Amino acid sequence: MKMKRNTKYSPDSVAGVLQDIFVVLFSLSVIGCTAFLFFNNLNKTIERNDKTPVATVSYKYKSVQRKFLDRSVWDRPVQYSPVYNGDIIRTAPSSEATIYFPDQNVINVGANTMIQIFKQAQKDETSVQVAEGSVSVQTVGSKVAVKADDVSVAVEKDSVLHVQKFESAEKEAENALTPTGETSFSGSIFAGGDADRGSAVRGESASAGGMLRLTVEKGTAAMTALEEAGSDARAVRSGAAAAVQPTVLSEGDVVQAGNKAAVSMICPAPGARLINQYKRVLPVSFSWRSSFPDNTELVLETSRNRNFTNARRLSVKGLQEVTLYEEAGTVYWRIYAADRGARDESADSGKFIVLDAPPPVPLEPAPDRRFAYKGTIPAVRFLWKGNEVSSSYMLEAADNPDMRNPAVRKHVSGETVTLPNLGEGVWYWRVTPNYIADESVTAKPSEVSAFSIEKQKELPPIELISPSAIADTADGKSLAFSWKRAGEAVKYRLVIAKSESMLDAVVERTSDINYCELKNAAKTLPNGTYYWMVEGLDKNGERLTSSAHSAFRSRDNEVVLRSLFPPDNYILADTLCLDTRFTWKTNLEGEQRFQVSASEDFSSPVLNVKTQGSGIDGIVLPQGDYFWRVSVKSEFEALETPPKRLTVAPALPPPELVGIGDVVVIHPKKKNTFAWTAVPGADYYQVKITKPGLNSEPLYENLYITDTDVEMALQSIQDGDYIMSVQGFASSTLTSSRRYSYAADKAFMLKHLRPVELVSPEHNAKIGGVDAALNPGLLKWSSVEKPVKSRLVLEKAGQRGSVLSVSDPSFSVKLPPLTAGNYRWRVIAATGDGFDISSLQDSSFTVLPIPPLEKVAFVFPADGETLGVNFFKSNRSIVFRWKKNGDATHYVIRLYNEKKQKIFEREITASAASSRTGGDCTFEFTDLAQLSRGIFYAEAIPERRLKDGTLFQNGIISSRRFVIDLPKAASVETDAPGVLYGK
Repeated sequence: MKMKRNTKYSPDSVAGVLQDIFVVLFSLSVIGCTAFLFFNNLNKTIERNDKTPVATVSYKYKSVQRKFLDRSVWDRPVQYSPVYNGDIIRTAPSSEATIYFPDQNVINVGANTMIQIFKQAQKDETSVQVAEGSVSVQTVGSKVAVKADDVSVAVEKDSVLHVQKFESAEKEAENALTPTGETSFSGSIFAGGDADRGSAVRGESASAGGMLRLTVEKGTAAMTALEEAGSDARAVRSGAAAAVQPTVLSEGDVVQAGNKAAVSMICPAPGARLINQYKRVLPVSFSWRSSFPDNTELVLETSRNRNFTNARRLSVKGLQEVTLYEEAGTVYWRIYAADRGARDESADSGKFIVLDAPPPVPLEPAPDRRFAYKGTIPAVRFLWKGNEVSSSYMLEAADNPDMRNPAVRKHVSGETVTLPNLGEGVWYWRVTPNYIADESVTAKPSEVSAFSIEKQKELPPIELISPSAIADTADGKSLAFSWKRAGEAVKYRLVIAKSESMLDAVVERTSDINYCELKNAAKTLPNGTYYWMVEGLDKNGERLTSSAHSAFRSRDNEVVLRSLFPPDNYILADTLCLDTRFTWKTNLEGEQRFQVSASEDFSSPVLNVKTQGSGIDGIVLPQGDYFWRVSVKSEFEALETPPKRLTVAPALPPPELVGIGDVVVIHPKKKNTFAWTAVPGADYYQVKITKPGLNSEPLYENLYITDTDVEMALQSIQDGDYIMSVQGFASSTLTSSRRYSYAADKAFMLKHLRPVELVSPEHNAKIGGVDAALNPGLLKWSSVEKPVKSRLVLEKAGQRGSVLSVSDPSFSVKLPPLTAGNYRWRVIAATGDGFDISSLQDSSFTVLPIPPLEKVAFVFPADGETLGVNFFKSNRSIVFRWKKNGDATHYVIRLYNEKKQKIFEREITASAASSRTGGDCTFEFTDLAQLSRGIFYAEAIPERRLKDGTLFQNGIISSRRFVIDLPKAASVETDAPGVLYGK
């Protein structure tokens, strides 16, 4: 029997858990190692020793890729990596690269661009093959040959050429490095104005669907097109080509592939970096050439983002250049024909960067500084503040303020340099930045600063810096001694003595710098008074200069003297100054003084009070800004706390009540809103409403309102005169006491609004249609106040305009006849004081539809009654009889045959139908010829008509079925007449 293998996982097995952990860790290590190797391979930079570099490449924003001529692997060079002969350079989207050559030629490579560089060791000329994208070539020391498709351009020295080449989507970019196409190239040269130089070149093209544009911004270039060598098969196989006569392109010329009109920007160059040495904005000159007709409207747009949102749009019809002012940052531009749009292939676009580059600022030596020396001329350290754009600086020093014939010209890569042996006398110096980004810019130098070097018989004394009068040596602290440097001193000797004569030295140290630290100073310098001095020594140990001696007192316990309250920059309400206690903490013994001054140097204290303990109160200060401190003076020292600023502030300004008149009307169903302006610094407000007079109890009080308005329900307050008071308050904080504002009071009269009351009909009443039409009622309203102006308006729902509108109506208004529907009415009224006492809401009522009259009851004929021979033997007519309807003024009688076809209709008045006997109504139908044997139907319809005959109320139809049963007429049979006489 075959057994099934048990593969169930057992988590309780220790070996299984360890095995799982090992597998997971091993898998993670393999993944990590693979990711690490992939990352290194992706960002690998290859260097080779078998070739000599011809240039260096740097990039901006993102990395670039490079491929050697004899390799198939792309690598990512680091900044300023070498470029070799035949290297292919390509950039990614939003990436740019710059290639620097030893002869100062520069090639700027735009985004999505691929080029190949050729430079033979024995030749000075550099050749650049452009496969796709945009390239700017700037020549200085030698020519550069640029090839794109079947066009070769020789860029002369001191020239700038811009190349834009975009391939069709179906052609690979790398194949363009070796052109093999056989289609023809035609281009046109256009230079602005009226110049028209027609067709320029013809030859091969490497990409039938591509676009090529050449722009000469500066200098000259010779353009040559290569033509196929005809039928010479050997020439075709070897790639030989015949060159047509070169076309010389000068500054401002633009070559556009094809014969289509286009516009091309000459200046600024694509990706240009413009140096702004002005304070805020830089005037940027835009120059372009167009082959469109002169009357074509051209549009120039600039924007701070590539999507051209919030773009600045300028119509440049008939212009070839314009100047715009731009701030620092990246500026995107595009120029196009207005009727073709910015996305048309005839348009041109690009970007440039405005770089802030203010002139350098000299820092050291400080202006008019004096350098004194005794035997050795000191080295002078120069320091300045440069800018981020400058790559280096030129330092110049001269003996005249006009900087003519400078004695020193030094190229400095940083922002500081030290120059020895400048010589005695007055020196003037300045710094001029160097800009690689735009070498055409004339750099603005810094301001000229001056200093002097003087030889003296004796050097000035050394200036001591620290320690101060009290040296803290508590808790094994170190004590630091420092002094200013002496010009020629090589080292210094520090001497500490117990007496002012400096003969009983307790410490003597030598230092190579102007600083010396005494470890565990309390052990060497126990509590007491000491004197110290410093001597400057030359390289032989001879004394050059010295300082005056200075005294200090050592203390091995910590000095505590600090002010506590109020803190620095505290704002104190003037009314609370008397109750505020100023506090501090100290462990010093001696005379304590509390000092207040209007100036920080306490040159003229406002208050200088001798105190004891750790606080003082009862101080009264006028409003204003002050500084306060506590000083302690003893036999050996005088210490003060750092001054703290104190502002004694007045009350906050009062709020201003907004929109409160002399009379405040209380609406019976609404709250009143009171508002005021915000008080600067106030956190909350208090609002009260009282009766006039002192000690009046508030009728309304709210002591904490954070907003600047409040709603009040004042229906319970009687009419009369009142006063409203609003006051702002600021809560106390760490930097301010509590404060309050002046109160804003407003006297006003409260008056309850008693609006018009709509009395009848009641709200949502229902009125019968007959009564509303025949006997319309009254609209009744009442008012406590006597209105001087009023108007009653009645409207029907769904109907334009008003049904009834009466100005200054009486309290009862007769309604007109109304039809069925929903109605609403209101009274708009105002008192002599101008108060609106209109009804609070509209009152509604409904007029019901007019009901039909009740149907009459037929008396004769009975339903289904048969009128036979016997009936018609005694009657020559049919008298229809029914019960009378008291509201009917007319009746309509209709007869129908068996097919429900009307055969008779007549309207009769109620008086004509009334029977003198029995109170019934009758109608005698005498036209029996319209009847025959069969079934018939009779209808009686009551109607109510007005006196003018208008139908006011219709009735319900009463119907009665009756049968006429008469014998059929027998057929008449005659005897045969025989043969008549004469036939």
